[in-house]
Amino acid sequence: MAKLKQRRKIIKERPLSTRCLFCDAKKDPDYKDYENLAKYLSDRGRIFSRERSGVCAKHQRKLASEVKRARFLALLPY
Repeated sequence: MAKLKQRRKIIKERPLSTRCLFCDAKKDPDYKDYENLAKYLSDRGRIFSRERSGVCAKHQRKLASEVKRARFLALLPY
């Protein structure tokens, strides 16, 4: 039981990314750059959360819409 609590503590204390990659590059996500968008998808095709991807709120919203657009055009899997 002590190991489980210790494991949870380690997971919670993991440092999160504080810099948005799109803000640093001064560009927005684009559906045409689907290789880059694929980095923000899990192996099941789900979009990573902001905490997992390290993207700011503005770019997370844009990222989600661009992933959905790329899926519609069959550039990314559903």
